[in-house]
Amino acid sequence: MNMRLLLTIVLLIRLVSAGEVMPIEIPLQGEAADRSLEMSGLAWYGDYLILMPQYVNKKAPGFYFLSKKKINEWLDGDRSKALKPGKIDLIVPDYDNAIGGYQGFEGLCFSGNKVYLLMESKNDGVMYSYIVTGSMDFKKKKLEIEQGKIKQITPPMNIKNMGYESILKHKYRLLVLFEANGININPNANAEYYTTSLKHKESVSFPNVEYRITDVTDIDGKGRFWALNYFWPGEKERLDPGKDLIIKNYEEGKTHQQYEHVERLVEYKIRSNQISRTDSPPIQLVLDETSRNWEGLVRLDKKGFLMIVDEHPRTILSFVAKP
Repeated sequence: MNMRLLLTIVLLIRLVSAGEVMPIEIPLQGEAADRSLEMSGLAWYGDYLILMPQYVNKKAPGFYFLSKKKINEWLDGDRSKALKPGKIDLIVPDYDNAIGGYQGFEGLCFSGNKVYLLMESKNDGVMYSYIVTGSMDFKKKKLEIEQGKIKQITPPMNIKNMGYESILKHKYRLLVLFEANGININPNANAEYYTTSLKHKESVSFPNVEYRITDVTDIDGKGRFWALNYFWPGEKERLDPGKDLIIKNYEEGKTHQQYEHVERLVEYKIRSNQISRTDSPPIQLVLDETSRNWEGLVRLDKKGFLMIVDEHPRTILSFVAKP
């Protein structure tokens, strides 16, 4: 076999259809379904899915939860009834007054009963992110954020509504990701490592990816994690997208050919603190005419993923099967 033929075969293998996966909405009822909360993150605490709003109920602040058992029973059943998440009381400092231009919670992860959260602010036109920590007492359905323990992070560039939105635990450290990593606006994109005492340790290169990264899963035993990669055309000017390399070697899904917005998952791996894309095809979602601002992402064992939309167009919790 000559080299040209071999290269042609390799290219044909890579030019496979990534297909599209239809999100299956899991209807919610109760306070957690309130659109004004703007659900902003998902994380597992043991076998409980924690739903984190960006803007908590100020009169009775809280996060919300669903058991994995109930989620699986719904998926395996007739899927006709809405699920009602329980509430976890939140003891939280008065960030509205302590942080100028405070804009709520953006991401979370757990390590044992410790929780690490990302927050965001816009003060005098300048964006900032913050890491805070707290502890969970699930028996009492209570989560308390520590007073005074807060780390400010200055984003690599100042773009409206863009901050550090993704946080995950990698071995004994925390890894946070900025959401705008396109080649034209952030050519030297980095991920940032922090200790669990919220001290910055190092910056590591992150592969350029167009549009936004809004959340990530945890890391599996092989160092891999998935990221939510989302594009709303209304942000085209501020994101200035370059060539979409994610879809370069795959067939763009049917609805992604039809609409300008993008909703998909992209897999990465960490090896010796080096972050790179894996060979896994992107998981493209079947699009609606109206884009859905996906803000939260977790794995659901080997079945697939659970994802959540904030207020645009409404609160939507969905299951996405892994192809």
